[in-house]
Amino acid sequence: MKFTQALALLTALSLSIGPLAARAQTEAPVTVTDNGASWTLDNGVVRVTVAKDTGYMPSLIYKGKELMSANRGGSWEHTPEGAPHLSNTITIDPATNGGERAEVSIKGVTDGAYTLSPHAPGGGAQADMEIRYALGRGDSGVYVYAIYDHPASYPAGGTGAEDRFITRLSHDFDWITVDPERNMLEASPADWGAGVVVHAKEQRILSTGVYKNSVEHKYSYSGMQYRQPAYGWSSTKDHIGVWFINPTTEYLSGGPTRIDLDAHFDSNNDPDPIILDYWHSGHYAGANTPLKAGEQWHKVIGPIFVYVNALDHPQPTTDTELKRLAATAGNPTVPASWTHNADALYADALAQAKKENAAWPYGWVKDDGYTPADQRGTVTGRFVLNDPLAPAGTPTTFPDLVVGLTQAGDPDDWAPQHAMPGRNAAAFIEQAKALHTGPDAYRHDARFYQFFNDGKPDGAFAITKVRPGTYTLHAYSDGILGEYLKADVTVAPGKTLDLGALNWTPERHGRQLWQIGYPNRSASEFFKGDQAWLWGWNLRYALLFPHDVTYTIGKSDPAKDWFFEEVPHATNLSFVNPAAKDPANQKFGWVKTESLDQYPQTDHTGPWRVYGMGRETVWTVKFKLPKAQTGTACLRVALAGEDGMDGQLPVALNGQSLGAIGDGSSSDNARMIQTNAIRYNTDRGLWQQRALHFDAAKLKKGWNEMTFTVPAGSLQSGVVWDYLRLEVDDGK
Repeated sequence: MKFTQALALLTALSLSIGPLAARAQTEAPVTVTDNGASWTLDNGVVRVTVAKDTGYMPSLIYKGKELMSANRGGSWEHTPEGAPHLSNTITIDPATNGGERAEVSIKGVTDGAYTLSPHAPGGGAQADMEIRYALGRGDSGVYVYAIYDHPASYPAGGTGAEDRFITRLSHDFDWITVDPERNMLEASPADWGAGVVVHAKEQRILSTGVYKNSVEHKYSYSGMQYRQPAYGWSSTKDHIGVWFINPTTEYLSGGPTRIDLDAHFDSNNDPDPIILDYWHSGHYAGANTPLKAGEQWHKVIGPIFVYVNALDHPQPTTDTELKRLAATAGNPTVPASWTHNADALYADALAQAKKENAAWPYGWVKDDGYTPADQRGTVTGRFVLNDPLAPAGTPTTFPDLVVGLTQAGDPDDWAPQHAMPGRNAAAFIEQAKALHTGPDAYRHDARFYQFFNDGKPDGAFAITKVRPGTYTLHAYSDGILGEYLKADVTVAPGKTLDLGALNWTPERHGRQLWQIGYPNRSASEFFKGDQAWLWGWNLRYALLFPHDVTYTIGKSDPAKDWFFEEVPHATNLSFVNPAAKDPANQKFGWVKTESLDQYPQTDHTGPWRVYGMGRETVWTVKFKLPKAQTGTACLRVALAGEDGMDGQLPVALNGQSLGAIGDGSSSDNARMIQTNAIRYNTDRGLWQQRALHFDAAKLKKGWNEMTFTVPAGSLQSGVVWDYLRLEVDDGK
């Protein structure tokens, strides 16, 4: 089901559940209290405590109830703590505005000689940093944002390999919501703590609780940031939800297909439920902020709205529902009342996200780098599809069109990073430069702002609220392989730029002989692609396709006969829970429980060493041609992920090697980029396309067989598919 369809259904369901807790009839004025080492912001709905030395938010109280864990509460990955110059300021004093709004600031100036939070995951930040918290009259939540500054006088720097805002909630929160599919009851912290590490600390086999004989994996809850308007946790007991709302994605990174962690458990043995807002990270071959010596850089991250809501009249839960839940532990039947209540909270959070987006940019934010609404521009236009080599009957519309503006990639506008230990430095620098230059550089960039909006099926689009500057226009649409690019689009303050009709001619290398799948930058249309977020399909591939994949063009169905990822074929099936009714297909309860005595609890020790390897996998595509071919053939492959393949996927035709996808044989067949899409359970990682050219005479009249080989090795290796197409240019 499409996200928009699921969202509409979710909203309809919520209407029948009852209203959310009513807003206060008389909204109290906002106050800010100086406690010495901290501030308290209070508006009668929420009360927030902010530490002056770190910028942590150790307490968030909603209508008298504490929502935060005692473990730091809310915090940024990097903080101003320890900076040579640390200041604490009330930047908006409610005493001067009739109690309408309060804002406090913690700012650290490093002089370019101090690294903020040097022991943070991914390293510290070599820049100045300011953290602000803001609370308005009647707000059911708090706004938080960070401001980074790298003056031209500073040496080379950056903001580490990752940066995020994170909240650690109390253990009363037991329902996780990332999107309509991953909107579900969670395991308990105690069940997680008693679990056995499978391969790394993020993934554990549960031996107790409602999800016993399943694997809980934090990367199962990664989401596409552009499509995650609100996400968080709620409580089936208190019927309270805590949500992160990004009013825009302009300050995030990697473009509209970027995915990252949204919510999950912490990684200790009594973990807190946490919500994360990554504005950049290395996950899924992500983005970073390499800053050159002498570079002037300033960026405002947020404000993010930490929204709190509650149900006034939740649907009651019956004893029958609770008994059924207990009886179905392992593959649980969750009380329908819990689902309905969680849906109502989620639908309200999504409605609040629309309000925040409409209010963006916020008029109350004051910073030299924050562009107000009247200084922002709009870019409009309409795409016209011109695809003369498309097969007859190909639609000429633009389904799920996304259009945006990014900073142009300058070959000299990047700062080389040091290679990680154990990696070839020259190869690392070469790949880093490839990632940060050229038309795809925006997918790895977190330094600049990016502006994307959905277009219409007829090709019309409007990119709104754009900061003035010169950009590259990008567009992609389901059904079209590749991306539209237009350089040197200049946006003036307060103006609308109409680009008029834009002719979009998709790249083709001749007439199309066949295709597998649908170019949509994901593997969702392939078998199990719609459930890719569940851990362990790389093991269960051996159960689903014991003889590997053989696909016949014109006969086979991609939704049934083409698995969404090609991985080594597991040879040790001891992971199967013998009590599972359908271990190959059921969502939960299919993994054999392991013993802590047999697999001591460490970050990287577990049963994966027993069943985590597999034999070579060979997939075969059969197709029939009416005649022999001449000219040049081109196999075009789009991947939604690649792991552990040394950057290439071997291909053969009728038993004769054609080379490999990603073998570096041409400019459009560069080595593939590893994305961790398989390890991190997704049908979409860093999207990449490659083209393998070969002599069309190798295609014979009658039946042909093309094979794709993933070598023996770790079941974490292989490729996640998006689309395959064979074309021939015979000069006619």
